[in-house]
Amino acid sequence: MNRAAPVLAVLVALASISIGLVGATGASGTDAYGGDVSPTVQGFVVGSPVDRSTGDPGVGDDAVRVGVIGSEFDSGHPTLDGRVVAHTQLSGSSFALDAPSASSHDTAVAEIVADRTDDAGLYLVGVGSQPSPAEYERAVDWLLGNDVDVIVDSGSYFPSTADGMEQISGAAERATESGAVFVTSAGNYGQSHWRGSPDDEGWVEFADGVQGNRLGDGALAGEVTLRLYWDGDADYDLYLYRDLAGPDDPVVAKSTRSSGNAEAIDATLSEGHYYVAVYARDAGEEPVDLFAAERSLAHAVGEGSTVAPADAAGVISVAAVDDSGTLRRYSSVSADVSAPGAADTAVAGRFDGTSAAAPVVAGAVASMQSDEALSPAKVEAILRDTADGDARAIDSEAALTAAANASSEGTPDAVAGTDADSGTTTAETTATADASAADVSTGTGWCPGSVP
Repeated sequence: MNRAAPVLAVLVALASISIGLVGATGASGTDAYGGDVSPTVQGFVVGSPVDRSTGDPGVGDDAVRVGVIGSEFDSGHPTLDGRVVAHTQLSGSSFALDAPSASSHDTAVAEIVADRTDDAGLYLVGVGSQPSPAEYERAVDWLLGNDVDVIVDSGSYFPSTADGMEQISGAAERATESGAVFVTSAGNYGQSHWRGSPDDEGWVEFADGVQGNRLGDGALAGEVTLRLYWDGDADYDLYLYRDLAGPDDPVVAKSTRSSGNAEAIDATLSEGHYYVAVYARDAGEEPVDLFAAERSLAHAVGEGSTVAPADAAGVISVAAVDDSGTLRRYSSVSADVSAPGAADTAVAGRFDGTSAAAPVVAGAVASMQSDEALSPAKVEAILRDTADGDARAIDSEAALTAAANASSEGTPDAVAGTDADSGTTTAETTATADASAADVSTGTGWCPGSVP
C-alpha cells in the first residue's frame, strides 16, 4: 500500500464508541479521560566538551572516561565527589518515560559506576524526562566530543514513531562505531510486552479467542503509555477500551495512522478497568510488538521486549538477575548479558531493576579498558565468554582477567567459542490468564530501568 511520511502520534479521546471484544468483559468502573500526545519542544545545551589538553580536575589524565546518560543528575552529590569531570543538561519533551525522582535515579546510576571503578572520570549528560530523538543524538555527540571510552544509559525510550526509534538506536550504534562501548539497561518490560504475528485482517488475538489484553492487575488510574511497533508493509490500529459491566465497552483512546510503522497512545485515566486491542487492517509478515510501559499486560511475551537503545546493533544490553543468577520476572529478555538487579546506594537507597544492573556492567567495562582500550566488539565477546548461566550473568573478575590477556596477547575481536550474534537470552515470559477482571496476571507498573 502507498504510505506517506510518518506523522505525529494521533490520540483521539472519544465519549462513547461501543465495541466489545471477545474475552475482555466483566468489571465496572468510572469515566476515563484520553489525553493528547505531547508535542516536541526544542532543547538547549548547558556546558561544552572538556579540553583534554588542560587535564581533568579530580581524575587522572589517563583515567577511563565514562559517559552517563539520564534525565537529570545531582553532580554535586557527595558520593560523586571528585569523580565528575563534566556535566551538561538538555531540556525537552516528547516521548520518554520519567522515573520517580529522576535526579536520584540517574545520580544513583553514576554512583554505582563510581563505586565499581578506581578513578574513572564521569561525564554526565541529562536529557530531561521526555527528550526528542534529536536531543538524544546531541547527548551522544556531546559525550563523543569528550572522547569517552564507555557510555551507560539506564533508560528505555518510547518514541511515537518508528523513525524516532531508529534515530535513538542509530545514535547508540554511531557511538560504538566511534569506539565507545555503549552499555544500556534491557528494560523492565518482561510483563509489559506482547509479540505476535497476525496472519489475517481483523482484531488481533492475544490468546485463543481473546482479543482484549487486560492492563494491570485490577482497577487502575493515572498515566498510560501504549506503543505498537512493527516492520514491513503492514497497517495496524491501536485501541484503549474501558471495561464495563454491560455488553458494550467504550473506546477511550485510539491511534489509527494510515502511514508509518508505529501507533501511540498517551492517556490519563480515572480509576477503572481497561484493556488494549489491536486491529489489523493489513497484516504483514513481520511480528508486531505491543508495549504498555509502566503497566503489566494479562498476556505478556518476553521475547522482543527491548526498545531503543537496547535494540541497537553493537550495544551491550543488560538484563537483571537475582542472587542465584535467575532472570528476574520483570526484566526484559533477549539481552546480551545480565547483572544483579538490586543495589544499595547512598543517593536512592535500595535501587532495583535493570537500571541497577546496567551500571554494574559499565563499571566492569571501565575496569577492562583501564590498561588498553579494547574494541566494543571485543569487550562484548569477553563479557559473554566469561559469563555464567543461561542468563549470562557477568563475572567481573573473569572478564577483567580475560581483557588483560587480550590486551597483552593482541587477540582478535572475537573470543574463541563465542558467537557475537548468538546466545542471547531468549527465555519467554507469558501470562496465560484470560482477560477477565477476576483472573489476570499479577504485576505492577515499572519505570525505565528501575523498579519502585
